[in-house]
Amino acid sequence: MLNERSRVILFWFTIGMIILVAAVAIITILRACGGPVSMEPPVAISPAEVNVCTGEQNQFTVENDVEVTWDVTGGTISESGLFTGSDAPGDYIVTAAQRGSRRAGEAIVHVIACTPTPTPMPSPTPLPTPTATPTPMPSPTPPPDPQGDVGAYDNGVPIEGIPVGVDIRAASIGADLRVDVQSSAGVPAELAGWAAEGEVVLWIRLYQPIPDPPAYTDWLFALDLDGNTATGRPVGSVRINPDLGDEAVIGALYDPSSGEYAPYFLVWNTAQGTWVDGPGEVRFYLDESRTVIGLALSRDILAQSVAQTAGVTPVLEAAKGRAAVLSYAGEQAVIDFFPDRPD
Repeated sequence: MLNERSRVILFWFTIGMIILVAAVAIITILRACGGPVSMEPPVAISPAEVNVCTGEQNQFTVENDVEVTWDVTGGTISESGLFTGSDAPGDYIVTAAQRGSRRAGEAIVHVIACTPTPTPMPSPTPLPTPTATPTPMPSPTPPPDPQGDVGAYDNGVPIEGIPVGVDIRAASIGADLRVDVQSSAGVPAELAGWAAEGEVVLWIRLYQPIPDPPAYTDWLFALDLDGNTATGRPVGSVRINPDLGDEAVIGALYDPSSGEYAPYFLVWNTAQGTWVDGPGEVRFYLDESRTVIGLALSRDILAQSVAQTAGVTPVLEAAKGRAAVLSYAGEQAVIDFFPDRPD
């Protein structure tokens, strides 16, 4: 039998051993789990997000020129990172995976129907005060666009089952393609209180209301702001400009994946031979009947951007253009022009 003193010693010895074992266990767990986890940073792709028009190209690069394998969810991309947009507008993911490593990176490509490849632009600088020019004669008002003349995007062949909200009745373009970008005269009554001083106001009136929500649809204007077919995007390079050297595109895009109307302003970059995002904010309006669309942009920003980026002197009284609505009938891209192409 242990006496009282021996029992006390044994009790505290047991407590000490328990504490020691617990301490050893905790230290072992911390050593196993508490060490730093090695995580490699993702591959940096440039640009990280870009707009590209259908069929056009954009060069992607990776930081530090590491060797990567390229892949994309839509369109094609070469071994060197040269992306080519498909004929189907949409949002696609470009992936660059480093060879011999688990490192990878992603970029987003927005393929839209009428142009892009956003490039940062410097803030516009004031243009010299223009000399007085004679007041232009009003352009002859075109007759309403024939109903049901929506055609296939590729060849213009008439289609059956025209999507609702695509067929153009009229637009802010004269029969001779002239566009009044110097005033808001002649805008529909629905836009009378919406137009603001100093803005270019463009509008499209449709035969049928735009559904809510619509399918993928692009309402746009291609503008030749000096009336010279030898400047701007080359004549005939796409279906909307068989007779225009357009320097600017103003439009609004509805993408069901985002559920939002996205107004945009593009300027032809003569040096790069492609479109770039213009500065300023395009205002967008859809009336209660959902048959009238309005687009507005500062006239000064429009003129300055074209002068800087396209390298031409805008002659606003000679401006020409064409309106278009592009959408889809099932998987087929369809389009309506106003005025019609001179086919």
